[in-house]
Parts: sequence; structure tokens; C-alpha cells
Amino acid sequence: MDGPIPGQSLTKTPRNALYERPPEITDPNDAVIWHMEKLSDPKRLDNLLFTLEYGLPVKHATQAALTIAVAKGIHNLDISLIIAPVIHKFIASTAEEAGVEYLDDFKNTETTEKEEKDKVGILLDKALSETPIEERDEGYEMLGEFAEAVPDIDVAQETEGEISPDVSDVADALTEEAPQSKSRGLMARG
Repeated sequence: MDGPIPGQSLTKTPRNALYERPPEITDPNDAVIWHMEKLSDPKRLDNLLFTLEYGLPVKHATQAALTIAVAKGIHNLDISLIIAPVIHKFIASTAEEAGVEYLDDFKNTETTEKEEKDKVGILLDKALSETPIEERDEGYEMLGEFAEAVPDIDVAQETEGEISPDVSDVADALTEEAPQSKSRGLMARG
């Protein structure tokens, strides 16, 4: 009984939320570039790789990044569906290049959606709590946003798959330019 009252949404100012306005990016190629630039930033990349090494599957990191972008009005849900395989491949290949062992998805497929979201939330909360205070930067904030997005991610949605030819050229070009990162390893956090 703690849900919204019917018609409650009609009492708020229209277009007040970022996702109710036209998105900033409408071209899938531009959205791929935006995500790859954000995720390859060294301040964010070290936290992302740490969380992947800690056990967060690439699928859920991809879903969280895309969900946050939609909620912030960067691009719409349709763009997310188009670029999801590219972002998934980018995160996975970056982890491989850094020598990080990672999961594409949880191995036990018999978990419910709630159990899967709970696992993701626990992993992100643990990674956030184990980040030393002096290392709490943009990457730490990104993980906090990932944790806040967990209730909204669609764990049934696949992020792997065939990459659209429209975005594959941009993805390949950006992957070649991506900065190389050295993994400090899980135990380097102290």
C-alpha cells in the first residue's frame, strides 16, 4: 500500500525529469563514443575493473551504465538496446587487456530476478565499502550510480549479441584508440 496514488503523476510539472525530455544524443554512434570515453577514463576504469574482478558480471555493468544514461537523459532506451552489445564487448575486452578475470553473467541461471539484482547490489555495495577514502574519485561515484540503478536494470535483457553494422565501425575505431590500463589486482586495494 505504499505505491503512488492513481493520478499522482499528473500533479507534477511535465518534463521535470531528465528522461521525459528529448535525449542529448540521438545517434547510436555518438552514444557509443560517449560511453567509451566515460568508461575508458582512468579514474573510472580502475573502479570498473576492480568491481569486475570482484565478481560483478559484465552484463550487469553494461546494463547499469546504459540505465544511468537513460535516466540522465543522455540517450533513450532504443539507443541502449542498439549499443548494448558494443558496450558489453568494450568492457569485456578492456578487462581482458588488463588481465582481469571476469564473468559475463552469473553462472546459476535458476535465480529469480530479485535474487540476481540482490547479488549485484551486494557486490557493488561491498566494492564501494572497500574503496579506501583517498581513492574515492569519479570512478567511486560511478559505482555509486551503478548501485542506485540496480533496482531499475532489466536482468533478463541480454547485452551480448550481434553488433549492428551502423555502430560497429565506430566501436572498432574507438577500441583501437582505448588507453591501455594496468590492473593492480584485487588485493592491491589494501
